[in-house]
Amino acid sequence: MFAIKVEDPAMAEAVARTIDKRFENTADETRSMAEKDFMVNFLKQLGDIGMMVRWILFAVFFTLLLVVANTMAQSVRERIPQYAVLKTLGFTDNAVLAFVLAETLALCAIGGLLGLGISAMLSQGISANSGGFLPPIIVGAEVWIAGLVAIVVLSLAVGLLPALRARRLRIVDALAGR
Repeated sequence: MFAIKVEDPAMAEAVARTIDKRFENTADETRSMAEKDFMVNFLKQLGDIGMMVRWILFAVFFTLLLVVANTMAQSVRERIPQYAVLKTLGFTDNAVLAFVLAETLALCAIGGLLGLGISAMLSQGISANSGGFLPPIIVGAEVWIAGLVAIVVLSLAVGLLPALRARRLRIVDALAGR
């Protein structure tokens, strides 16, 4: 493996073709490429990085789903008497359901927006400091939209059961501690 630095970047392709042509049909044929292409090919040898990252993100998302679901279930269990007082004061079942879902959405939104913001900043830093070896990482509008959809879906997935439990709560049973 040889690294050749050309004075004029516009001539890089012509120099690569000349080198490859010189060693064509010999026992030591060459394959000249830009350093960026070499790095991309090198990373491809490690495996399908995109698939690995997707599976890791799926595992992280599933773990977050379990953690937030546990947090919300415990939160509702601890505040059963307070929901009973709300119902006693005249709040409807649907209002209590909305309170629990809003709390879940707030919890997921704080974490999700913080994660999206950090990933946007890190992606800019990685792209700027990779020296052109990695393709640019862009956290654009489609990533933000997908993140917001994931926040809402996660909120509904983990908050719906505790919210329905709070909605079905009977005042007498809740205040009696049953």
